[in-house]
Amino acid sequence: MNDAVYTFGNISIYSFGLLATVSFLWGSFVFYKKSVESHLEEFYVLDAVVMSAFWAFIVGRLVFAVLNFSTFWNHLPRIFLFSNFPGIERWGVMIGIYLGIFLVVRRVKGKTLDWFDSVSLGIMSGTAVFYAGLSYLVHLWQYGLLGIMYLLIFIIGWDAESKYRTYGWYKSNKTSARSGLITGLSISGGGLLHLGERLMLGEFNVLVGLWATALFVGGIILVYIRSGRTVAEDIKIILKHGRK
Repeated sequence: MNDAVYTFGNISIYSFGLLATVSFLWGSFVFYKKSVESHLEEFYVLDAVVMSAFWAFIVGRLVFAVLNFSTFWNHLPRIFLFSNFPGIERWGVMIGIYLGIFLVVRRVKGKTLDWFDSVSLGIMSGTAVFYAGLSYLVHLWQYGLLGIMYLLIFIIGWDAESKYRTYGWYKSNKTSARSGLITGLSISGGGLLHLGERLMLGEFNVLVGLWATALFVGGIILVYIRSGRTVAEDIKIILKHGRK
């Protein structure tokens, strides 16, 4: 990708970095709005945005260094030479965001998945903006399509966040539904779209397949665990229908 440079006086701004920043800011706004609507304390929400930005960069950069082992091995200072050896791994960024949120939640003794549901919406919306902008920068329709798909997942998740507590299939016979549905569906959706991206770009390999599968299955398992359903009850239902 040709990373265009915009110069303002002595300051140079790279298009890719600008796009990543705008995407993060938009995702942070969505996270902030949903968190405040969910009655999370505003001060800690803003603190979480700062912490997630810090850890997103740190973890994203470290994961990039690990994945590009030959470039950084025996040359560890290169990790800090971002302008000479640019690069950041997006899955590391996402892990860093969740890590930053987790550290804040642990400090305020909040419910982790309540916060994760809100930040998952922010990640999906920010990713949609990122792919839409990326399609313009590299002139590839595949990224535009991915941007639309992430936007659809975000819209569905935003709508479901205010309604899932009434979903009978989710809360089963429990009196109330637990958080975690949005986080699980976002993880599963991200896995499927990652697989679709690599297939469309002709970059599929075994590791991509394993990672996408792990995300998809992991998200579904999280949803199941957080739902009011139990394996024993579901087996009884299956056996009951099987006898009919």
